[in-house]
Amino acid sequence: MRLKKKVLVVALIVAIGVSFAAYAWAPRNEGAHAEKNRETPSDVTKFRAVVNGMRSVDVVVCVDISDGLTEKEAELIVGTTFIMAIGDYVTDRLDALIFDDTQITAHYTWGYDENDMGHVFDMTADLTTLQITVSHCF
Repeated sequence: MRLKKKVLVVALIVAIGVSFAAYAWAPRNEGAHAEKNRETPSDVTKFRAVVNGMRSVDVVVCVDISDGLTEKEAELIVGTTFIMAIGDYVTDRLDALIFDDTQITAHYTWGYDENDMGHVFDMTADLTTLQITVSHCF
């Protein structure tokens, strides 16, 4: 009788151990699979922005520029670039936005509050190379 109990306990421990191992292994396998097949969806565009000629920033925007550029998409690109370069803790105003299917140019006035709107932010985005050039004052 004692031997049957020991065999039953060992079988139960093995079953729990195998179940736990399978459960723990499954998410890791999916993660490895997703990592290998990581692709940027067609409605996401990744730009490389050079800010004041000193630092590079990745700017990822949920737009598909392969089918032409709308004003809303252009505003999303420049707005996201502004936030990545300056931050979203300032007051800003988009003063100029010029765009076509190959380039976007934009000019912002910004400040730390309404009384400090003397700062400037200029950017040019090349939609063929996905490069953005930003210059701004501090």
